[in-house]
Amino acid sequence: MKKVLLSTLVIVVAVLAFGKFSLGANSLIAASYVIDPSATPFVGVVESIDARVTLGMFHGGLMTPFMIFAFSSDMGSDMTAFPPGLVWYAYAGGHLPFGRMYAIGDLGVLVSLGGVLPNFVVLKVGGGMKLGMHGFVEFTTLAALQDIGNTIGRLFTLEFGYTF
Repeated sequence: MKKVLLSTLVIVVAVLAFGKFSLGANSLIAASYVIDPSATPFVGVVESIDARVTLGMFHGGLMTPFMIFAFSSDMGSDMTAFPPGLVWYAYAGGHLPFGRMYAIGDLGVLVSLGGVLPNFVVLKVGGGMKLGMHGFVEFTTLAALQDIGNTIGRLFTLEFGYTF
């Protein structure tokens, strides 16, 4: 137990001394015409809060959804509050800077408490841009490794965030 506490303390001190903490609003976007062209036109957006710690070129974070928007040509539009903490996405990865722009990639695990969604291992790849001293915007595509053929290039995220 002492080793775990000491390791946690070392990580916290390293992040405070050398790292950056950021919060972001992440939107996962899925459209039925991308997933299945013969399906009824549908667009779903899942809004999430993303907390991330960055150390140099590496980062790790935790994300949880709080709102779901759905737009369908048959059913119209619907907005549903989603209980935060029911689904978590934990990830780790890196980014490669090119001035104000950067490439980003990470590998994460989607964990659902209570069996709301199946658990997935997710690969996320994309790019971002720094907005001023503290802001950023990122656009990524993601794929569930358990069903990579049906998910690659069909799910997208857009995130706006602030680095403290």
